[in-house]
Amino acid sequence: MYLRHLHYLQAVIEHGSFAGAARACGVSQPAISQGMKALQAGFSEPLWVKQGRRYVPTPLARGLAQEAASLAQRIDGLAQAGTATAGRSALRVGLTSSAAMVCGPLLYQDWCLPGTRRTLVMETADEGSLLAGLVQGRFDAVIAPRPRGFSHPDVVERRLYELAPRIYARRRHPLAQARGLAELKGAAWACVGPSVSGPVDVLTEAHRVRRMPAPRMAVRCPDFASMLHLMAQSDLLAVVPHPVLLGAAAPAVVPLRLAESLPLYGMWLFELGTRSSRIGAQALSAAG
Repeated sequence: MYLRHLHYLQAVIEHGSFAGAARACGVSQPAISQGMKALQAGFSEPLWVKQGRRYVPTPLARGLAQEAASLAQRIDGLAQAGTATAGRSALRVGLTSSAAMVCGPLLYQDWCLPGTRRTLVMETADEGSLLAGLVQGRFDAVIAPRPRGFSHPDVVERRLYELAPRIYARRRHPLAQARGLAELKGAAWACVGPSVSGPVDVLTEAHRVRRMPAPRMAVRCPDFASMLHLMAQSDLLAVVPHPVLLGAAAPAVVPLRLAESLPLYGMWLFELGTRSSRIGAQALSAAG
């Protein structure tokens, strides 16, 4: 059970709808729906009942939300205690898995090398969970794609660089010579998940605007290294947003030379405006 699903449950009850919860959490409405389905799978009794055209929370759901709120308070207390102990020498950054690989070395050089007693703590998750953690004070900064419709009065946003994702396949893949998305119809895809935006949505959007069926996501991987290792030994295709993510798999995979380009998307730096910035955006400019 993911803690973010409990956070989504609280938001649905507080805002009265999945759409309202999605806006409050800075994620897509399907992400809220998937979270509620995953949460329901852990209980034999229903969390929601239908009344007219609306679904309302059951006493079980309300009790679970109350327990989640209590748990969140305890976690916040532990996080604050850890921050006080570590002092200002620790920099806590939440990143998506791709941003961790691209920006991690730059963060280390900028934060750790000037002072030998400084510590860099990186945590990866989906964009919605990271931004919720930033607002709750668990992170000093977040580096992630900007979820559609995200807005928070206390969060300052700075665009760092733009990504040009490409589709990759193993060498000698039957579709390695494809020249258009239409030739990839029926292919099985791998992705890094869960995520509320980024490469998977870029691929889906490219299919949608061309009125093509959505790509079939056969495998969701925890990180790019495991995804690329799997691709190199199978006929799975995947979107890789930045060449640096290829790592050791670079000799085993090739980019498809398609006539269509996938949509570009940006990587952003998010910080609380109520705190002094601890990361120089200029230090991360080389990531692009």
